[in-house]
Amino acid sequence: MKLKKWLSLSHLIIMLAPIITAVLLFNVLVDYNKNNDLKDYLLIMSKFKVYEDKIQSPELYNTNSLKDKSFVINKDKNLVLIELYTDVGEKIYPSNESSMLYTQTQELYSDLYKVVTGYKAYTLKKPVFKDSTLIGFYKITIARNIFVKDVNNKTIIAIICFIFVLIIIYTSVILLLNRKFNKPIKLLVEGMHNFATGYGNTVKYENKDEIGEIITNFNIMEKDIEEKRKTIEADQKTKEYMISAISHDLKTPLTSVRAYSEAIINEKGSDIKKIKNKALVILNKSVYMQKMIDDLLMYNLLTTDYKMNFVEVDGYELFEMLFSGYDEDCEKNEIKLICEISLQGKYKVDVNQMTRVVDNLMSNALRYTPKSGNIYMGAFSIRDAKLAERLGRKDIEELNLIKSEGFVLLIKNDGVIIPKEDKDKVFLPFYQCDDSRSKKTSNGVGLGLSIVNLVIKKHKGEVRIFSEDNSTVFACWIPQKSI
Repeated sequence: MKLKKWLSLSHLIIMLAPIITAVLLFNVLVDYNKNNDLKDYLLIMSKFKVYEDKIQSPELYNTNSLKDKSFVINKDKNLVLIELYTDVGEKIYPSNESSMLYTQTQELYSDLYKVVTGYKAYTLKKPVFKDSTLIGFYKITIARNIFVKDVNNKTIIAIICFIFVLIIIYTSVILLLNRKFNKPIKLLVEGMHNFATGYGNTVKYENKDEIGEIITNFNIMEKDIEEKRKTIEADQKTKEYMISAISHDLKTPLTSVRAYSEAIINEKGSDIKKIKNKALVILNKSVYMQKMIDDLLMYNLLTTDYKMNFVEVDGYELFEMLFSGYDEDCEKNEIKLICEISLQGKYKVDVNQMTRVVDNLMSNALRYTPKSGNIYMGAFSIRDAKLAERLGRKDIEELNLIKSEGFVLLIKNDGVIIPKEDKDKVFLPFYQCDDSRSKKTSNGVGLGLSIVNLVIKKHKGEVRIFSEDNSTVFACWIPQKSI
């Protein structure tokens, strides 16, 4: 239940519950009093009968005949009061009161023959006749002490019950308020404190009220901040590792450049061939360092909000251009190069970045392909039958499970396969499957595949690796519309 509805309902209960309780207790008390009133009335009427028989004699209304007279029995001394009056209203009994006390005739004649019921007493007045002549009046008053005491006791019990019900109601409301407000707010405050001190845990609260929504949003925010914190820490570690790796990778070529530069300076004689060889080493090391710096700058650029320069190009013409220029490198390494393009239509890509993708994948393939091995370059529509032939049924089914449009770039090379546990790691910066830091073969700086992965993701695509049967395939999928 929402807190707004819950609060409205609780306020309504707090207002109505005391009223309803009071009405119920009042009705119970009234019913009880009615029952007791009937019993009390029957008892009183019998007493009236007893005392009327004693005071109806006309001779009693002679003012001189009531001295030291007593009509009330001892057990009723504190309950019954008898008053006798002459026909003119003179009180003649009780005799201890002033004989000059008179009662107005109008009052004497009111409520005759009628039992007047009061809260504290019953009263009965009747005239007394002698030979049809009015000679006096008598008035009997019987106190209702037991009834009054019983009513007072029951009233006290009702008040106690009412107070008890109020205590139960307000205690229940306080407990519910604590459960609905104080407890979840305390959980939220503790969760915020723990998160602020670095010991954040998910705040567990299952109610779907407003505070529950706040706690849910706090948990989402905490999770998001924690993920971003971990990302920042990972990025920081990556940067630290990159700085360490770059420093290590630059140290060797810089040492070589310095050594050969000093050798040229200290060279005695004019052997041009030696000087050129040393200058060539310096040039190669400089090119290597330049490529390292370019890759590092591009990697840092792609990890930011770098905007790709998408243009619409013909697919066949694009890959015809991208696949050109690698024949000489393959021939130099005694590697057979096979190229195949089978796609049509227009695609939106960043041509410069796609050139970098193909170049990095080919550099990786050349690095790990043995002499007399093969490198295969292909570009196919995702539903092209030739793609299934080149990849194999199992691999194409894996692609088709998630892709339905676009094209696939394939770079396949013979050689040692990539272990299954290393497939996801090859896209990490500076990671190499052979774990070698040696640059004797100018095997790159370990950023090439990371850049490939980032560029393909910028195109809203994916990179898959299929490595088995002494060959490795990098399959880069890019959708029909990348923007």
